Amino acid sequence: MEYIQGNMMSGYLRDPNKQEFSLRPDLHPRVLERAYHRMADVLLELSKPEFPLIGGLLRSEDGSFIVGKRPLTFNMNRISQFSNIALSVFKDSTFESASDYFEELARQHMKQLELQKNDAIVDGADCRKKYVARCLFRRLSRNLCDKQCTGPFRLFCDDLSPRNIIVDPSTLTVAGVVDWEFTYVAPAEFTYAAPWWLLLETPEDWEADLDDFLARYEPKFKVFIQALKECEIEKIRCGSLQESGRISTIMETSLSSGLFWVCLASRHSALFDEIYWKFLDPKFFGTFENMEQRISLLHPDEQVEMEQLVQEKLRQAEEAKLDEHYTVEQLVEL
Repeated sequence: MEYIQGNMMSGYLRDPNKQEFSLRPDLHPRVLERAYHRMADVLLELSKPEFPLIGGLLRSEDGSFIVGKRPLTFNMNRISQFSNIALSVFKDSTFESASDYFEELARQHMKQLELQKNDAIVDGADCRKKYVARCLFRRLSRNLCDKQCTGPFRLFCDDLSPRNIIVDPSTLTVAGVVDWEFTYVAPAEFTYAAPWWLLLETPEDWEADLDDFLARYEPKFKVFIQALKECEIEKIRCGSLQESGRISTIMETSLSSGLFWVCLASRHSALFDEIYWKFLDPKFFGTFENMEQRISLLHPDEQVEMEQLVQEKLRQAEEAKLDEHYTVEQLVEL
């Protein structure tokens, strides 16, 4: 492996007074613009390769890359580690359409609720609320994609951020990108959604009140979109990007359209319920009146399954026993 000289981009952007990663408040606007421009360039390059399937990459005999296995995602790793969910729960195949993959992600959220035994619910009412959210999210996930539902699909890295970018210390020019383990071919919607990392913080570190997060995020998003547009213009001018390769047009509206929140909820179990009830439920199912009204939207079979799940989760909570899927050594390697 070639040694790359440089420093992590995040080191120039993070607040030195905080232990967790967070954007420094006194960062000079020109430094932020330059960093966002470099990140925009990486995202555009990542969006160029096109594939006919969703999944993980394998190298073929002729040296080219093909989609030949299920995607390995950041969220799969997290819920296997912290929710004690066996890897066998995840569908072991590639996907021919974005709607199939979104539905699989919705199924994973439901499986986590069903199978996680440690702190999965607070009480019966909480269990019903979480079950309803997952049922309705599964329903809306079937209709998320548009004309690119069957491809082409794009490369996407779940945890790509300035923490992965090695830059030249004097110019912030990108020298290399590292840590690609959660990279896979994904629905184009993931590429078109606003990046989660603009504040450097991971979604798990955001404020409990997502309105407070948005108040900090939206001004930085405007800066990033401008940097992305400028980067696209430069690439189109020099012939390295086609006009059809622009991603800024859809991304710019991804907060208002809900695409940002749908993709984020799909990929992050830790924030799923907060995102669903704050942004997705009112957008797709109208003003929330009470839980009984939302339960009435479920199929009768789903309503029966909900009550069965409530009883099972209450039994599991009282039993306070975990299933053993892995040895200690296997858990360490997850």
